[in-house]
Amino acid sequence: MLSIITPVLNGRKYIQHTIESIQKLSIPYEHIVVDGGSTDGTIEYVDQFPHIKLLHQNEKTGMYGAIHQGFLEAKGDYYTWVNSDDIVIPVGYEKLYNSALSDASDLVYSHGIHHFSEKYYYKRHFARYFARYLLKTGVFPFVQPSVIFSKRGYNKVGGLNYKKFKLIGDRDMFQRMAYDKSIKFLFVPVFSSVFLRYENSLLYRNLEQRKIEYQYCIKTNINIFYRVLFHGSQLLRTIIWSIKKTVRI
Repeated sequence: MLSIITPVLNGRKYIQHTIESIQKLSIPYEHIVVDGGSTDGTIEYVDQFPHIKLLHQNEKTGMYGAIHQGFLEAKGDYYTWVNSDDIVIPVGYEKLYNSALSDASDLVYSHGIHHFSEKYYYKRHFARYFARYLLKTGVFPFVQPSVIFSKRGYNKVGGLNYKKFKLIGDRDMFQRMAYDKSIKFLFVPVFSSVFLRYENSLLYRNLEQRKIEYQYCIKTNINIFYRVLFHGSQLLRTIIWSIKKTVRI
């Protein structure tokens, strides 16, 4: 069974689409929603669905603390989390899960789609081959909702470090999985999720905090080649972003 965790805080505006997309899955799954103290009607809406297990976050440990709390209650052999503003593509998710079972893999990833809601367009995000290697260099080779992983793999690396990370705990955890040779990776070339991007999202409201957390991730890159490649790509991306920003102005 696949355990799907959805952390939410005042996500009534989007969570309906998340729930409806997950309901279309034909694989064995459970859906656990962990609420961080919503006051916008989210709790009342989720309560309408008897198949969803609704948890209330025990402590103010952020999004990753909520997800970890959900995993502690999960009964599946495979885990994932789908945020309350993202949706799954059922055919792709079913392929991910079935491939994980048949190949006995610990981390299975695929393509995703970015939905730029404020600009009214969708962009395909192609996952990369050699994800293990890329994660070691600091490159994030897929979108988070397009990944499922085994309970064994999650516990093997100690799960999410929610005490240190509030924004990019997924990058940190997947990077730790990449460094563990006993964790088997598998790439499935299908589209399995739609990742919503908008200016008021948690990530884009806290870009400075993201930069700070980034540094915690790259400290695991002991190889000097990895460090040079990572910092070089970061510098190039910063320059490109600056140019684009200037052009827009």
